[in-house]
Amino acid sequence: MPLADHLGYEFSEAVALAAGIFGAAPGIAAARIERESSARALGRAVLFGLGALLLPLLIILLNGLRRPACDPLSGLPLFVALAAPSAALAAALGVACGFLASRRAALLYAAAFVASLVVALWPVVRGPQVFAFHHLGGMYPGPIYDEAIRPSRGLWLFRAATLLYAGACAGIALLAGPPRPRRRGLLLLLLCGGAAVLLSLQAERWHWKASAAGLEAELGGRLETPHLVLHFPREKPDAERDLLARSAEADLRAVARFLGIEPGGAKIDVYLYRSADEKRTLVGAADTSFTKPWLRQIHTNDAPAPHPILRHELVHALGARIAGGPWGVPGRLRGLLPEMALIEGVAVAGDWSPGEFTLHEEARALRQLKLLPDLDRLFQPGLFYAESGPRAYTAAGSFVCWLWETRGPAWLRKSYESRESRESRESRDLVPQYLQFLDTVPAPDRALALASQRYSAPAILRKRCAHEVAGLAREAAQARDPAAAAALWQKCAGLEPDDPALLISLLRAQLAAKDPAAARETEMKALGHPKLARPQRAQLLTELGDAAWKAGDAGEAQERYREAAQLPQAEPAERGLTVRLGAVADRQSWPALRPLLVEGDTSPAVLLALRDLDLLRPRNGLAAYLIAKQLQNRGAWEECAKYAASALGRELPGPLFLQEALRMQGIAAWHLGDQNTARAAFTALGKDAPAGRALEASRWLELL
Repeated sequence: MPLADHLGYEFSEAVALAAGIFGAAPGIAAARIERESSARALGRAVLFGLGALLLPLLIILLNGLRRPACDPLSGLPLFVALAAPSAALAAALGVACGFLASRRAALLYAAAFVASLVVALWPVVRGPQVFAFHHLGGMYPGPIYDEAIRPSRGLWLFRAATLLYAGACAGIALLAGPPRPRRRGLLLLLLCGGAAVLLSLQAERWHWKASAAGLEAELGGRLETPHLVLHFPREKPDAERDLLARSAEADLRAVARFLGIEPGGAKIDVYLYRSADEKRTLVGAADTSFTKPWLRQIHTNDAPAPHPILRHELVHALGARIAGGPWGVPGRLRGLLPEMALIEGVAVAGDWSPGEFTLHEEARALRQLKLLPDLDRLFQPGLFYAESGPRAYTAAGSFVCWLWETRGPAWLRKSYESRESRESRESRDLVPQYLQFLDTVPAPDRALALASQRYSAPAILRKRCAHEVAGLAREAAQARDPAAAAALWQKCAGLEPDDPALLISLLRAQLAAKDPAAARETEMKALGHPKLARPQRAQLLTELGDAAWKAGDAGEAQERYREAAQLPQAEPAERGLTVRLGAVADRQSWPALRPLLVEGDTSPAVLLALRDLDLLRPRNGLAAYLIAKQLQNRGAWEECAKYAASALGRELPGPLFLQEALRMQGIAAWHLGDQNTARAAFTALGKDAPAGRALEASRWLELL
């Protein structure tokens, strides 16, 4: 099975679930065989249940001889946490059922399993969380796109409660089995059962389940708009709260227009979390935003207004008014089996993030690169997640957007009502026409180059050690010691040798750790990697140039930068490289620009050095532009607007800098409530702009 062919989460959970379902059989058998001693029956059943786990563990470790092995030590704690407590509880409960009702023991156990499963899943169905803890079945962490899965404090506490429940079941078995009475059984039942119940009563405290009231208390901030209830960190400034409310309402109105419906109905709750870690702890899905349409709830991480994800999630929430059904989504059996390609395709079409390229241009690039998923296959049940996430979302979104553009919102609404509708079936027949349309969309070389990097990652189901690499990468990113970070990135690169981005991260850590020999070896590997995309090569060359400049070798740095400048890259990287090329040959600018560009130093001292450089060059607007960018990052909007206007009134290195200065001026003016300046800036940004940039400008003007 995908992801379950090595010792990791999927394998551990599969064994835990099997142990929870079938692990009672040895217990029931032991109760029937050991007629004279319930203690001996318990011992035999639990030892057999735990010992049986060694067989799948041995098989999966031997499977490492057939496939390149992931790190077994990283998966072993999850196996212990998930499988062992389930096996122990199932065996003990099986013995108890065997003594309580010998002939109907299996039915009694099945009833206990189903009842406990309902208790575990009910908070997922009716509450805000997406994770689930089940004493017999294990743990479900949330959406598939969150790749880093490690045992948490909450999981260990939950499994401690599982073992306590196993002890309580053992007490029941001692009481029900021969010989009677058994004081030890009563003592075990009272002590273990009481402790387990006390732990379970603190489920929200230990984050085994979540509630709306608990989230509101944790976040602390609340603001109601005509159609939304916003829940956010209590420390969010009042001005940011107001902007969030205004932009969220504007997003909702835009989504309603896209769907062809009127805003209304019950208010939608939007929960904005301080960080990915907080979101993982409280509801699950650290980096993945999600919506529960049937509850009209949206959960995402907080971000400066206008929120970059909210409009996408609002499509899901408002779409529930069209789809109906128990989950508020389209699919077979009135949405009980959701059609994810249609669900996510409509959301992407309703909110393609504005940028350099349009949704259709991105899909055209995928088709040109032969990476566009088979749409007929993509829309089949269960196959959406078999494709790479970015490719699947872009392809489905472009197709749905084309349907919306050619057939209108009413036709799309009918498709969204039910996967069994005539319009929904017809949409699959329109794929050839869509592909013909896609072939007419321009495919600039730059779009192809950037797409080759952005869409190169395989689907998580096709990654070799997805969870292990994601966990190690998270540790490496948080490591304070560069040498420790380099060791972790080295392990990542060894586990996923097909990903050149891991080599770039390794090189960065080795340079920070001042290990030139290892860095040189990694550099050669990265530059020679067959899957290194041109934008990645540009990034790598730029970082090598930074290292040379930091070491004082301006000639080497300039050579690297010039080589990188010949390659396509994202607009922010291109702007940064342009500044580097000018600065490395201008020693007068080094005190201000070298710390900022090479070391990422954004301290007040660097800001003062930039101001001095700005005063020295009254006709050049680059220093003012860089000051405005730093002030934007700090949220100092008044000063940002001042320096952005100053930069626009002077010479800038090129059109990309002019566009970014206009964007900064417009965003700062929006935050300051200066509607006229913001409108003028975004109007200028969209004038004679390509389609992607024009869409961005129109979004801002719509918000104003």
